[in-house]
Amino acid sequence: MIRFNCDYNEGTHPAILERLSKTNMEQIPGYGEDHYCRQAADLIRAKCQAPQAAVHFLVGGTQTNLTVIASALKPYQCVLSADSGHINVHETGAIEATGHRIIPLPAIDGKISAARLNPLQVMPM
Repeated sequence: MIRFNCDYNEGTHPAILERLSKTNMEQIPGYGEDHYCRQAADLIRAKCQAPQAAVHFLVGGTQTNLTVIASALKPYQCVLSADSGHINVHETGAIEATGHRIIPLPAIDGKISAARLNPLQVMPM
């Protein structure tokens, strides 16, 4: 079974680990300033058919979730999460620091049913 409750519990897929081992001792500037990031940004621009797009990389999932939620949601909006969801269990403090609540909802196997999303049934816990 593949478990997604915490992305810090495992390393990586063996093929990725093998590839990383080939470049492990390579000295690069990092933080988005290296040729790997430039190549990845070029691939993203090509796939998005947006050659002039600015592509910026973040250092982790929490920072990515925080950035997207803070920029995409209106100040009075919240995030609905399965009660077992990673964003609810491990990232709540970071997200709520932006003023957005995480509202956990009962879930079965980590999933929230569409019926549970009826606005009259979603109440802060």
